Amino acid sequence: MSLFNLKITGAAGEGIKVGGLIFSQTCFNQGLNVCGYTEYPSLIRGGLNTFQVTADIKPVLSPELKFDLEISLDDQYLIDLCGKNNLPLQTRNIIALGLSVYVFGLDLNVLNQLIKDNFSKKGQTVVALNLKAAQTGYDYAAKNYQSSKKSLPSDLKPHQNQLYLTGNEAISLGALAGGLQFFAAYPMTPVTAILHFLAAKATTANLAVRQAEDEIGVVNMAIGAAYAGLRSMVATSGGGFSLMAEALGLSGMTETPLVIVNGMRPGPSTGMPTWSSQGDLLFVINAGQDEFPRIVLAPGDCWEAFELTKLAQNLAEKYQLPIIILSDKYLAESYFIMPKPPAKHQNQRFSLAETSKLDNQTPFARYRPTDSGISLRSLPGQAGGVCLTNSYEHDELGYATEASAERQIQVDKRNRKTLSVLTDPLLVKPTLFGPAAAPTTIISWGSNKGVILQALKSLTNTNFIHFSWLWPFPKLEFLNLIKNSKKLITLECNSTGQLNRLIRQETGLKIEPQLLKYDGRPFFPEEIIKKLKTL
Repeated sequence: MSLFNLKITGAAGEGIKVGGLIFSQTCFNQGLNVCGYTEYPSLIRGGLNTFQVTADIKPVLSPELKFDLEISLDDQYLIDLCGKNNLPLQTRNIIALGLSVYVFGLDLNVLNQLIKDNFSKKGQTVVALNLKAAQTGYDYAAKNYQSSKKSLPSDLKPHQNQLYLTGNEAISLGALAGGLQFFAAYPMTPVTAILHFLAAKATTANLAVRQAEDEIGVVNMAIGAAYAGLRSMVATSGGGFSLMAEALGLSGMTETPLVIVNGMRPGPSTGMPTWSSQGDLLFVINAGQDEFPRIVLAPGDCWEAFELTKLAQNLAEKYQLPIIILSDKYLAESYFIMPKPPAKHQNQRFSLAETSKLDNQTPFARYRPTDSGISLRSLPGQAGGVCLTNSYEHDELGYATEASAERQIQVDKRNRKTLSVLTDPLLVKPTLFGPAAAPTTIISWGSNKGVILQALKSLTNTNFIHFSWLWPFPKLEFLNLIKNSKKLITLECNSTGQLNRLIRQETGLKIEPQLLKYDGRPFFPEEIIKKLKTL
């Protein structure tokens, strides 16, 4: 178990997230490793909101079920503290933080500095009120909970070159590092924060950011920008991705690069808009009418979210196809620590025709068949690069065609990209964690990574295979990893075992048992430990 866990609860609008985030940053600034996990219903006001902070000296990879202290902002003693000290009820969350700082042996000065940083824009009166609230909570705990006070190690040092951020923020940074030039979105939980983050960085990053009227407009704007030569990305959830399915095919047919972030949540239809799920895997692999290649990635933590989004920008252009990045509410909105990435990044441009090698006398063969499936592409206005592009099947010059031979040539050309992708050195292979000779192997994907690694600390006879690249399926690499495995178990946050089904489809391997969770919450390490020991 971790050093300590705090859970703050209350209604929407009472500052639950602000309080939880300030407390977790207090832990981070003092050198503790920390994870922040939030739950909330789809209500503007009311409902039960929570923010859970897990802190430890060692790396913290996930939240845990058990917590040492729970503070409800509805507790009468918090209300009475406000009245006795002439503090507005809105400061209850900060009183709770002062109390928590004392109980867990943290430095009140660190909390006070964060209060100043977070509330300075609201004026010194607001800052002073919140500083008083923190002191009030701290003094109350010192008087009433002295015997419960924890002691922190004396050798803690502030983190160096580390960031404390959400999966959404890591995706945003990765997109910028990959050379993103155009981003469009319609606000949709749990990825709306990507739109906010990139809009705030638009000027300094020389980035065009657009909020369209709906997801259909979003994806078509991005395809247009990509056709003009800009690296483009959109972000949505499952419902929005459903609206993008036809345009996904347009990207495939016209061989236009496109990156789509799908932050999964429970469905179908509106489902549970503010909760988490992994139910869109097979959907995004098969979305769009007929057949065309695409790449599907699923980061397991913030660092992978950064690296894979950066990679997606490059691979989408290299192979001229759509790439779907599968995040989920848990990864997108939870807070984790990751290494600070380099400030500058070099990105290679791919498959662009050189004007010096073109002439106006020879038609530009935009869709010329190649062994790799990748053709050179020109950009609008490029001398000698005039070509036709539309949603119809076409010949190598882009002319619409219904000729059977031309149809087969172009389908085979596009499909050869899949073979090229699978042999690309940039392909992210499934990774084995834990002892290679362990008798039990957990197989999972995406955001389950951290919680499984946390559970492995208590499962000495178990290892773990993590997929962050799911399509095209890395069959050979996977089979090589399991050749010595005795017992295989898949673990997923969906009801039908979609990775399990994908493995059986691609390898013929039937894996039983399956650990499945689909209540809108992520797995917790205690759950995995209990179920594995039962099995």
